[in-house]
Amino acid sequence: MLPYGYEIEIQGLVQGVGFRPFVYNLAKKSNLCGEVYNDTKALIIKLSCNEEDLKKFLNKLQKNKPQLSRIDEIKIKKIKCSYNDFCISESKINTKSSAMLSDFAICSECKKEFYDEKNSRFMYPFTTCTQCGVRFSIIKSLPYDRKNTSMSSFELCKSCQNEYKDPLNRRFHAQPLSCPKCKINIFLKDKNQNILFKDKEAVKQAASLLNNGKILAFKGLGGFHLMCDALNLHTLKELRLRKKRAKKPLAIMCKNLEMAQNLAFINEKEAEILESKEAPILILKAKKELELISFDSDKIGIMLAYTPLHLLLFEYFKKPLVATSANLSGESIISNEKDLLDKLSCVFDFYVDYDRDIVNSSDDSIAQVVNDELMYLRTSRGKRPQYIKLDDNFQKKKTLALGAELKNEFALCYDDKILLSPYMGDMKSIDVQKRAKKLIDFFIKTYELEFDYVLADKHPHFSYTKPYKANAFIQHHYAHACAVMFEHKIYTKSIVFCFDGTGYGDDAKIWGGEILKADLKSYERIAHFSEFKLINTDIKNIQNLVLSLIFKWNLEDNATKFLEKIDEKKLRNLKKIYSLSKIHTSSLGRIIDAFYALAFGEEKLDFEAQAGLCMEKFYDFKLDYTYHFEMKQNTICFKEAFLQALNDDKIKICTGFLNALANFIYSYSKEFLKQNKDIKDVILCGGVFQNSTLLKILKIKGLNYKTGLNFPVNDSSIALGQIAHFLKK
Repeated sequence: MLPYGYEIEIQGLVQGVGFRPFVYNLAKKSNLCGEVYNDTKALIIKLSCNEEDLKKFLNKLQKNKPQLSRIDEIKIKKIKCSYNDFCISESKINTKSSAMLSDFAICSECKKEFYDEKNSRFMYPFTTCTQCGVRFSIIKSLPYDRKNTSMSSFELCKSCQNEYKDPLNRRFHAQPLSCPKCKINIFLKDKNQNILFKDKEAVKQAASLLNNGKILAFKGLGGFHLMCDALNLHTLKELRLRKKRAKKPLAIMCKNLEMAQNLAFINEKEAEILESKEAPILILKAKKELELISFDSDKIGIMLAYTPLHLLLFEYFKKPLVATSANLSGESIISNEKDLLDKLSCVFDFYVDYDRDIVNSSDDSIAQVVNDELMYLRTSRGKRPQYIKLDDNFQKKKTLALGAELKNEFALCYDDKILLSPYMGDMKSIDVQKRAKKLIDFFIKTYELEFDYVLADKHPHFSYTKPYKANAFIQHHYAHACAVMFEHKIYTKSIVFCFDGTGYGDDAKIWGGEILKADLKSYERIAHFSEFKLINTDIKNIQNLVLSLIFKWNLEDNATKFLEKIDEKKLRNLKKIYSLSKIHTSSLGRIIDAFYALAFGEEKLDFEAQAGLCMEKFYDFKLDYTYHFEMKQNTICFKEAFLQALNDDKIKICTGFLNALANFIYSYSKEFLKQNKDIKDVILCGGVFQNSTLLKILKIKGLNYKTGLNFPVNDSSIALGQIAHFLKK
């Protein structure tokens, strides 16, 4: 036995993920003596060993660490110690520093047991271990112990207790642990809350109802889904009618990869993402048009069954399912029975519930693969909350960043880390504001925080920011830029293309087609799309956007084909409203909507990304056709492109516009970098750059750019951008 050894401090996501039993088993196999325990900020390992054994141990540890863990930093120091065995010691935890993990898909080991007829958890719909399942959705307070979760009322049976206490078992300290003997109960109910069936029979009968064309509310991991047969046209029409969701795409849940491959083209990387622990909804190219699912898009959003409860449902229902969030339009996903009945009883026919409460609701994350890179469009289940350790480039101040009004996620800084919230939604909704406040208050109470700084958007009329008394304000598009620079660790000046729908500009106008020269400390607006006036604030009325451009350039003689569809009296009134309007915008998002309205003759949008998705579908890579955008001083003029589009068909408009945009970004970048030798990086940010076709064209052209991948390029990352700018040294 050596009189000395080493203390290893591992920082990152190493608590509550099975790291201690992993270390215990590794040490035992390596014949090493010592101990492992959690302390305030890290996992501590003490080993009585020589340097060579230490290196071998650390090599195995880093190569084989638990799936849900993340190592940010390892610190090692030599110590005096004397051990004759290896043990897991009692934790020395300060709850103010503990991380809360997100919820994850069922792991391969639990899935194997679920399908094993000889296993005690065969077909048990809540089987889990330390490497999968619920975390954030059940936690009430820290530390993450069973008594502080919604599992507190479920008493463990003797068998589960033995697993829970055994460091050699992968269920060691798995807080959501249960089995058929100490089970979570499932209920199939009607809208009068009558229990029709329980447990496995409830799921079996739910599948029968789905097969008979019924619409069900089905309690998932972070909230209820509205579910129905994805191939039943009558039911799909009824769901859209009841939910008032005319054209917005519906997410599909498949049992497994094989079922998904019948619906979409899936490459190796996409298959890996679908089957990952995050299991997001993945945007894929559809093999055939699924009627009433995606309408004018050739894409389909698919996720695989990510809980054993979903897998049990697919034992009795053999087709793809629509699985869309159960909520009122613009509100949060519903996670409890009362709200479900109060708000959505007119939408579903029956519902499946279980008696473990969802404490913190969460939506499904959404992602796509572009140019062989994974790009998240919404970050929630499986991705958030997320903790980011700050390096020495940033100050460590207690700061709350409130983020954007749309697609909101908030961020806060305490100790040496940033904490990113799950997706909240659109803060115009009082319901979403309440949900965000509840979660902010939860983090404040849990980590005993008092913020020195509260950051908000520059917009003076965002109601959700008022209660927090913000004392620093960051421009919307600059925050977009800062989020991407933070993700890619870019600390020098860059050229930034920030293209989106809406953001309050420094001149009190609506920006959205901006080129900036920026770093994390400051920015300069160097160019923007030509401004035009809005007829009114209803941006879904895209026919009015076309009229605004016609009136701006006096093109009524050129646009007779378009104008003859509009009643003369209505046209006169709209022109008068236009003449009095004082709402100016440079938004590329609105320009795209106008070109879409020309191409497809649409008067209104049903959902936000409709124009972009449709343009992607009708873009023709084989067609050598483009419009041109002209630079006049610091203004990007698109008048000639608009004139061409007035007489083009939809394929030419979609192809010509996206090519013009890509050509402009490419040529402007090259010229700018040529004239500014000290600048190396091209940043693309804002919702327009969710368009995978645009990114593919730019990649084909050879443009080396950085955009938001792990952190959404849309408004969800505004809070991250706000806090990254504010904390930059």
